Amino acid sequence: MSFTQNIKENISKITNQCALCDTSELSALCKLCTNNQGGEIFIVTENEAVAERIRNLFKKVFKTDIDYKNKNGNFRFYPDFDFFTETIADRLMLFGDGYEEIVTKECCRAAYIRGSFLGGGSVSNPDSRYHMEFDARYEVYANQLLEILKNCGISAKVTYRKGRYIVYIKGYEQIAGVLGIIGDVSAAMDFYNTTIEKDLRNNANRRANCEIANIDKIAKTAAAQIKAIRKLEKTPEFSSLPESLKEMARLRVENPFDSLLELSEKTNPHIGKSGVNHRLKKLAEMAEKL
Repeated sequence: MSFTQNIKENISKITNQCALCDTSELSALCKLCTNNQGGEIFIVTENEAVAERIRNLFKKVFKTDIDYKNKNGNFRFYPDFDFFTETIADRLMLFGDGYEEIVTKECCRAAYIRGSFLGGGSVSNPDSRYHMEFDARYEVYANQLLEILKNCGISAKVTYRKGRYIVYIKGYEQIAGVLGIIGDVSAAMDFYNTTIEKDLRNNANRRANCEIANIDKIAKTAAAQIKAIRKLEKTPEFSSLPESLKEMARLRVENPFDSLLELSEKTNPHIGKSGVNHRLKKLAEMAEKL
């Protein structure tokens, strides 16, 4: 299984945080996967896990079952033409420039980017090069995705290739950031660690082993913290947490590679490293008791 396929398998299993997230993700998927040939509309993907994701999202968003057919490795959905043009397209905002109201929340923007990756995304194995791209197909979809990525702190560009608009991202930090946003923290950590290891091999010195051990420790600690936070977020008790703990949970999830010092600099009001450490430990202890 390729690096990209493995990521798609992983993020296809994610449970969205709200109903609007389902709509946002399905909107991106349909924009990138819908075709019209001979007056017939169909949604197609080459990945069965993605096909299952589309089927499940349709059931959640439209309360209807829609099944796919496997045609030589192409998994195709054939929605009713009138239902697609009159209901699906309108609800998912597939035509025109309007899309903002389905990505007003941070979680919904993440869901939209996840749907874009599932529908037309790929990322190179970090052992070879640092490159991620989304086949956005049309200029309007490319510009929408660019704006959403920008709102999430990701710098991306657009190129025109073989009649299609491609949104691309370079740089291991930006790519790892996207992987974290779409929900594959493990892949983000692997990507980051692989990148660090490459740099260390190319710039070998006496401090190499110490540096990689420290980065690995930070990465593993952050991954465990994020896992605990995600567990808490699924409980009713999370909404009643003090704002200080909610802020820390948000900062850790949004900045999986930050040290305690870097996290402390983002708090408002400002607290020190020990305060950050105390709050993260408190969140972990609460998750452990669940």
